[in-house]
Formats: sequence, C-alpha cells, structure tokens
Amino acid sequence: MQVTTQIAKQYLVASDFDQTLSFHDSGVVLSELVGISSKEFERKTAILSAQNLVQQGGELAYLLLHDPEFQARVRKDHFKAAGKKIRLKKNIKRLHEILAAAVDGYQFEFHVISAAPQEVVESAL
Repeated sequence: MQVTTQIAKQYLVASDFDQTLSFHDSGVVLSELVGISSKEFERKTAILSAQNLVQQGGELAYLLLHDPEFQARVRKDHFKAAGKKIRLKKNIKRLHEILAAAVDGYQFEFHVISAAPQEVVESAL
C-alpha cells in the first residue's frame, strides 16, 4: 500500500494598509490628532515627493524621524490612538477568514504592508 502526501500550494497575499485596506492615509489621521492640519501634512509630503527624497508611501516615516514639527508633537501613544480613528474598508476580517479556510490543497497567508508605524496598523486592525 502506497501512501501519498500532497503538499499544499502556498500563496502569499499582501495588501497595502493606507488607502487600500483603509479609507484614509494614516499620516493624515496622525497629523490631525496632534494638531497638524491635513493640508500641512500633504504639503510636506508633496515636497518630499518632488525632491525624490523618499519613496511614495514612506513620507510619514520620514517626517516622524526628521521633521521638527512632527518630532515635537508626536509621541508613541499617539500611534495607537490614531489607529483607532482609522476607518477600515468592510469585510477585511472576513477576507482573512476566507483565506485561512481556503480550498483544500491551497494555503494562503495574508500580510499587511505599511510604512506607517506598526502600532498604528495593529491598533486599526
């Protein structure tokens, strides 16, 4: 009697967080939370983009590390608070459940990709 073992086909499903799983950019939400207007955040990110200083999507991380206004206002506890204010698109949890209980012989791993601070993403999800 011969026993065959079938290895599941594995797939990686990766999704961006800002404006893909959520409706807004986490940088806008965090900025407004600490009293920096969304227009000011967008102005600063436009400058970074025009200078090709950071790759698109990494503007918030750059501002948190290098911008004096963000350094003066943003604290670690703001990340979790910002995450709670982010509005997610519908059925993300359901998508994860469907992928986890996928078709026999297939395995899907769902991962979220973001340049936002990890605490923001975890708090939102």
